[in-house]
Amino acid sequence: MKTLLLLVSLLTFGPLLYAQPKVLSHEGLKHEGITEDQLATAYTSTNGIAGAIQIGQNLDTLIRKALSKTTLTNYLLTYGVYVNESGSIDYVLYDLARVKEGRDSLQNLIESALPPLLQDWQLKGLGGKKVRFYRILAMGRPPQPRTVRTGDSLISTLEAARTTLDTLKIKSLHLHQLDLTEVPYDAIYRFPNLEVLDLHQNKLTALDLDMARLPRLKNLDLRENMLSQETLKLTVNRSLKILNVHTNRLTDVPDAARNCKELESLWMGGNKELKFSNRSFRKLRSLHDLNLYGCELTSLPGGIRKLRGLEVLDLYYNTFAELPKPVTRLRKLNQLAVAHNQITTLPKRIDRLKHLQMFYIHHNHLSTLPDRMPRLEKLQLLDLGYNWFSTLPPEILALQNLRELDLSGNNLNTFPVQLSEARYLEKLHLRGNPFLRNETEQAYLPYIQQLEKKPTEVFY
Repeated sequence: MKTLLLLVSLLTFGPLLYAQPKVLSHEGLKHEGITEDQLATAYTSTNGIAGAIQIGQNLDTLIRKALSKTTLTNYLLTYGVYVNESGSIDYVLYDLARVKEGRDSLQNLIESALPPLLQDWQLKGLGGKKVRFYRILAMGRPPQPRTVRTGDSLISTLEAARTTLDTLKIKSLHLHQLDLTEVPYDAIYRFPNLEVLDLHQNKLTALDLDMARLPRLKNLDLRENMLSQETLKLTVNRSLKILNVHTNRLTDVPDAARNCKELESLWMGGNKELKFSNRSFRKLRSLHDLNLYGCELTSLPGGIRKLRGLEVLDLYYNTFAELPKPVTRLRKLNQLAVAHNQITTLPKRIDRLKHLQMFYIHHNHLSTLPDRMPRLEKLQLLDLGYNWFSTLPPEILALQNLRELDLSGNNLNTFPVQLSEARYLEKLHLRGNPFLRNETEQAYLPYIQQLEKKPTEVFY
């Protein structure tokens, strides 16, 4: 009976008597005499709520602002937000993970700084429903627990690497996350048949591998160390196919990469001081996959066109104001990712990318597409989510082989009825557009039903 009365009070009044939302840890919730199950019953899920992702990102921004007053970093914050029928927040229920020190002060900051910031926050268009959101927010670089893999041909500890007798059968050596400050060459060179060497997330400042002693090495993972141009060295070889130097201290493509004559995949994301020149991409003729994720790049040199065999290019999370024109010279490119930049226009000669199949350009500032866009005859996936489109670009309808289109989070005030004519579209994403809030469902539902008969799966 007591539980029933509590649930009724949550459904009817909640904490509306409070001017600010209650921000509570799971322990704090117990002191309130409420369980998480009761909150889940009182507040329905956000499934189907237009713009749920964008709303969550907005909340993340406010929470980061509250936490900017602390110097503590490298932890995970998971939180649930419970919104009443008027669109105001009743509760924020949070949990902290991977906090090495200062947990109490961090909790005090969250519970004191966050309520005023959320007091005026409001979610419209709920139609009298109470809803809840769940989010995970990584602050800094939360330490990841080390995973130890096992297998007959695999070693995951330094001790085993130095004591194993049957060295010829070992093909994978995983010495990641061991706080190594020096490369254990004595252990590594024991395995002449090694194909995978994983040294990621250590504290290495130098590496000088004699590849002649590792003639079968194909995959070298050095991400999240402290290697520079001068301290990363590999002798000339034709075995290495994959080199991952993500998040080190590189300022250009290292000579070590050029010494790998058959290198197919180079991951350099997370190196914030890169200064490419026209000579940077020379002697990488076999490269198929280049990752420059999160490097704070504003441009790319014309010399990138030397990567004539490049098929995959990742430029996520940089600061491009326009898609670099040299990219259109990469004729074999079939996957291009330039999301989370500040791009306002695409090159007029985008049609040079004749083999492009997947184009991810969400979270930019696009409002139009170039006239020659329809000439991308092999394009199957186009992600234009979270841009500035207020009307449907006519070029989209002329993309004859397009199978998936994402227009989520744009400024479409009415349902783009032209899309009902799209013949081959298999998936269409429209969540988070104004028409979903401003129009009645009866206004756009007939067009969606028409698409679903084709059949096109519509997410709205």
